[in-house]
Amino acid sequence: MRGSEPVAIPQTFRAAWPGATPAAELGDADVLVTAWLRPRRGGKVDVERATQLGATLPAERQYVDRGELLAKTSADAGDVDVLRRYCVRFGIEAVATHWRAVTLAGSIRDFVKAFGATAGICELADKRRFRHRYGSLHAPPEIAEIVQGVFGIEQWPRSHAIGHIQPKATPPSVGDTIARYAFPDGDGSGQTVAIVQLRGEFKPEDFMLCMQRQGVSAKTPIVKRVDNAELKHAVETAKDLESAIDTQVVAEHAPGAQIVVYAAPDDERGLLDAMRSAIFDEESRPSILSVSIGLAEHVWTPGALAVADELLTTAALAGVSVFCASGDNGAELDASGAAHVLAPASSPFAHACGGTQIADDTGEEIAWPRTGGGFSERFRVPPWQGDAAAVADGYGVRVGRGVPDVSADAMPGYCVYVEGTQFAMGGTSAVAPLWAALSARLAQRLGHALGFFAPLLYDAQGSSAFRAITSGGNDRFQSAAGWNPCTGLGVPIGTALESMLSAKRS
Repeated sequence: MRGSEPVAIPQTFRAAWPGATPAAELGDADVLVTAWLRPRRGGKVDVERATQLGATLPAERQYVDRGELLAKTSADAGDVDVLRRYCVRFGIEAVATHWRAVTLAGSIRDFVKAFGATAGICELADKRRFRHRYGSLHAPPEIAEIVQGVFGIEQWPRSHAIGHIQPKATPPSVGDTIARYAFPDGDGSGQTVAIVQLRGEFKPEDFMLCMQRQGVSAKTPIVKRVDNAELKHAVETAKDLESAIDTQVVAEHAPGAQIVVYAAPDDERGLLDAMRSAIFDEESRPSILSVSIGLAEHVWTPGALAVADELLTTAALAGVSVFCASGDNGAELDASGAAHVLAPASSPFAHACGGTQIADDTGEEIAWPRTGGGFSERFRVPPWQGDAAAVADGYGVRVGRGVPDVSADAMPGYCVYVEGTQFAMGGTSAVAPLWAALSARLAQRLGHALGFFAPLLYDAQGSSAFRAITSGGNDRFQSAAGWNPCTGLGVPIGTALESMLSAKRS
């Protein structure tokens, strides 16, 4: 290999984590990281075909086989070998390759040297410490040319411990939610719903208790480990709560569906690898994926956002519907007051899920004040979302992909059991699995995987399948008739969605 001087690897620049300050030097721990490589020649993901599929009725679609996608769009074996031989020089071993992702094993110091990283232990104001990388990665030109990103040198700050949680207000029953959103008959039988879980622990005893109390008979979720994730933890964190919400909300509303949990580490690497594992899982073959995790776009590297978007485009080609939470922090205002949206919800091939609030006295829905929403800084407005440009112009902001697409109850939420106690748990983290459950019922009824169907929702015939939310807003935007950056197109009318997705287009 040529002894070239290192250059910056394109799209790997990472800004310093907001509010983080240097706290300590790196140790010398052995870690696993994932290097994402460019596709083989002629192997770029077909965005045009994914878009065309999204505008076609599910019954008329021809999805691409997972195995075919894997073969046509994976990394080139020669590129993998170039990376492997380079890493050997630093004592780093390539231990596995999946699609375009190469798992590398070595010490953190060796990775810093190999990829010219600036990294250290940083601390936030609340004393949480984490391994942080900022600036660009660097490598010889022949490596920089083939690498899209190297993930795992950095971490995300750990979740806070849960502590003692008091029971909340009485949540709506499953029957209440099914009636409110006119879910079609069925239970999701024959469908497999994938759930991305980062560092949380799935607790079967709480799951079974919830199903028992709700009077439904659901299949026990299957847990699959990604990236050597810990499946049990000494200290409970908010991620354990997230796991309970995701699995229990899906199972309550689509008890016939098989849930598969992809448990991964709580960082950028874990999220990308978990989504890849679900999309290309030939054993479980999920047709629905729920992702309740996200970070503001400006915290991601451009390369990571590109990989996430490629994964969701691949999901669309394979017939996998992806539902992503739009966030629970309003417009994600940063220290300067600038608004942001969350990724991966901001990918055009995600169904981004916002939240509503149900009034205690009237039962009417308004935009939940904490619902995430706004306009992407990284992705253009997709062709099916034409109203976003006019809405952005009305707010005097730069137009980009509008978030969310759809919404549902985020407050008070749904019945969830944690440590044997019932809570009303919501947020947009609960809306994504609710839409996943609705889609499982719809797919069962239609006899076809729905795949990516957002373009059909924005079609004129799709408007009848929603009840618009015209009141309330978050800390930057307001709900209104038509698409809006708080509640999207509105909340679902499930039976109307079924009719719309099965009707011939005029």
